[in-house]
Amino acid sequence: MLQNRLHVQPSQAQELTSAVLALHGALAVISGPVIGHFADKSKGHKTTLLLSLGWCIVGTCMVACARSVPILLLGRVMQGIAGSAVWIVGFATVADTISPNHIGFAMSLMMSCANTGTISGPALAGLLLEATGYWITWSIPLLVLTVDFIARACMIESLSSPPSSTPHDSLTETASLLSSCEEQQILRDERFWRIMLCDGRILTCLLIIISGTTVSTSFHATLPLHVEENFGWGPSTTGLLFAGLVVPGVLIGPVAGWVRDRIGTQRPAVVCSILQAIMLGLMGTAGSDIPWASAQAMGKPIYIASIIAIGTFRPFVSGIAPVELAATAKAIQEESPAIFGSEGGMSRVFSMLDVAASFGMMIGPIIGGSLKEMVGYKYMSWTWSKSFNLTGLLR
Repeated sequence: MLQNRLHVQPSQAQELTSAVLALHGALAVISGPVIGHFADKSKGHKTTLLLSLGWCIVGTCMVACARSVPILLLGRVMQGIAGSAVWIVGFATVADTISPNHIGFAMSLMMSCANTGTISGPALAGLLLEATGYWITWSIPLLVLTVDFIARACMIESLSSPPSSTPHDSLTETASLLSSCEEQQILRDERFWRIMLCDGRILTCLLIIISGTTVSTSFHATLPLHVEENFGWGPSTTGLLFAGLVVPGVLIGPVAGWVRDRIGTQRPAVVCSILQAIMLGLMGTAGSDIPWASAQAMGKPIYIASIIAIGTFRPFVSGIAPVELAATAKAIQEESPAIFGSEGGMSRVFSMLDVAASFGMMIGPIIGGSLKEMVGYKYMSWTWSKSFNLTGLLR
């Protein structure tokens, strides 16, 4: 697209591609808290979802029809902001609807479906582009967004607000002590961020999300070149390795959520953090100068097995952190009803998740690439291994 439609020079294509992809993460970090703030002010989430999907459709059309780089970037800006809004408000809607006893399975199933789209989207787009051409390829995401818009328009939404434990007379008396409703809202907003960012469970979840996405996205910058240099594997094998990182999580994610609903998160998270640390250490060792792990010996099967194992264990650690984040916020609201306002605070909670994940996605390739250049792939993997050991201790 960049070279054929926008006539970008080949020497600039990689730089522009990286900028276009990084734009979404940067926008999510900036816009996420703002989206969550205003979504929690609205009566219900249906209107916000419809507006976000509408903007996403417009942004996608702009990207597809772009004939210049500024139009492409403007379309990506619209896609990025609207996509973050759909993600934040969509998860908040589920969290508000599902009971705490089933939130783990429900949200893990949602994330598995989202990851399925992340995996299948680029592959299907590539196949369609070769088989059918440019415009039919772009018609598929536009059709999916249109169907999603219609489904959201037909969605029956519960407009029930979080219960208030304060009697009406008491609320009136309290309100009379404040000069305006705006002051009450400012106090609620300050209270939300103070409570959330001072809660050890919330901070642990955010740290796990950041570390998990940092390690995952660092592979994007380091894995392809490493396997080509050490094992002689090309792009097709590299794609299968990335599938090995993601596909097990798609299949096992709902199981991890079900386990969380039955026995909690601490024991599975600690065990799987330690196992991931071991697998990361083995992955760095594979293909090194150690005789039994060299590329000519057992390096290749060790590397493949480590990749699949990391993808299998990840849903029980970084995959379950968003579920725990939502469950913790719901528990705080149940202990002190209406503490975050009459409409609750779940959109702001998931804006924190969106910012944490986007921040990890931004710094992962930078840290991973820097570590690989400075100390090599083996020691980079061992550094990530140590970080997962620390994650296990935090749990």
